Amino acid sequence: MAKLNREALAHYLDYSFGLAPTSATWEIIGDDIEEMSVEMNPDTETLKNILGQTKTRDNGYEPTMDADPFYADPEKKLYPKIRDIALGQLKGDACKTLMLEVIVEDTGATNHLAYVQEVLVKPQSYGGDTAGLNIPFQVSFNGARTKGYVTASTLTSGNPKFTAGEIPGETSLENNEESLS
Repeated sequence: MAKLNREALAHYLDYSFGLAPTSATWEIIGDDIEEMSVEMNPDTETLKNILGQTKTRDNGYEPTMDADPFYADPEKKLYPKIRDIALGQLKGDACKTLMLEVIVEDTGATNHLAYVQEVLVKPQSYGGDTAGLNIPFQVSFNGARTKGYVTASTLTSGNPKFTAGEIPGETSLENNEESLS
């Protein structure tokens, strides 16, 4: 199997800034971005006890993702909300929305693995150079992730529809491991 190209992983934000996956209106992010990664920011601490033993406490992750650049484009559906958060210096619930992450591992598949998660969208600055008005923002993961899938047809249409649960006809790794026990 060949390695996946970067476009196999897509990130969408709900530009309605609602918090219901079933009514979310998604816009893909990344059209002006050459490199974008989810920084996992693992939260671990290592402790050494009086017996000379080292123990590591795993507190999970604090994932973030930077969307930079994000050029002000009135035709983008996400732009008015990013503008309002930045210029209005909004905080808290006004910055919450949903992010949809989709990975396309097999372009011929009918359904693709996806996750939805509540996030905070926080512009980092606004202004920029002669390339255009830039409002780069950071996405901070905030809350539980929901595993599911999107259909290839809705993904191709540019309006992905998320369904929570396992991909139909696929068994999860956890189910396979349980059946082997």
